[in-house]
Amino acid sequence: MKIETAGAAFSPCGDRFIPEGYRGGLDLETQIERLSQIDGITGLPIMYPLEIERDRLAALLAKHGLKLGTVCPDTYCRAIWKFGTLASSDKSVRDQAIRECKESVDLCHEMNGADILLWLAHDGYDYPFEDNYELRFGRIVEGLGEIAEHNRDVKITVEYKAKEPRTHQYVSDAGKALLICEKVGLPNLGVVIDLGHSLQAGEEPAEAVCLAASCGRLFHIHLNDNFRLWDDDLLIGSVHFWETLEFFYWLQKYKYDGWYVIDIWPSRVNGEQALKESVDRIRMFDNLAAALPREEIAKLQEKNETMEILRIVRESVFRK
Repeated sequence: MKIETAGAAFSPCGDRFIPEGYRGGLDLETQIERLSQIDGITGLPIMYPLEIERDRLAALLAKHGLKLGTVCPDTYCRAIWKFGTLASSDKSVRDQAIRECKESVDLCHEMNGADILLWLAHDGYDYPFEDNYELRFGRIVEGLGEIAEHNRDVKITVEYKAKEPRTHQYVSDAGKALLICEKVGLPNLGVVIDLGHSLQAGEEPAEAVCLAASCGRLFHIHLNDNFRLWDDDLLIGSVHFWETLEFFYWLQKYKYDGWYVIDIWPSRVNGEQALKESVDRIRMFDNLAAALPREEIAKLQEKNETMEILRIVRESVFRK
């Protein structure tokens, strides 16, 4: 399995009540060294603009045996984006967002990265009557089309989320993300299914996998968990065990072979321990899903034999 992780586990993990965070953070070079020592993690996602010089980044990845995973343009950490990026009413802001995304595409191509991750966090609204939905949605489609067209050899992956930092995001669920992809119509534009975002959106994550995969647009997976009310970024399977197991069951059915990102926010626990436990949980769910009797379950699904399916799954997981 190709597993990468964001750097949150080595960051202060600040929040709006304690912005300075709960511990000291590590610089990127130290993060790369420490990540390389965790069994199972083979890739590193990076933010653009880069924190360190590009050749230095490439040298560090090579030195520590890590691959470049997803390249994530910063579309959410600067105040300039407060009214949106691709959907902004300010053309100069839209132009800057598109320009930086294209630069990210070039970097990803040159360094053989996995894909470009676009989370349009501020492209949304907070109040009724605040926005022209048709206009904003159209700008997002137009902007994504321009970015994807820049280099069709690089995958552009859209991340959806129901809310935060806005009360509503335009790309808020799997259906909207896929609709946008279909309207753009380019084969290198796809969707990342973030397990926690799917739960927060009220979806069944396994169904979201099916929708994206059946459209040929399942490009990336983010793994975490929450209580559905907020994007808690807890460890995978720590709350929704059965939904997570079904999630992996369908990923295997579609023979997903892309990257898995550990996307957690371990603010009050040891970050390295959280990453190690996350890797072990990923492997556990992958193994449990592989052991399920697929043909038998499929036949029972056709007959609506729900109780028999639940029995088989339970006995497969909890073997005596």
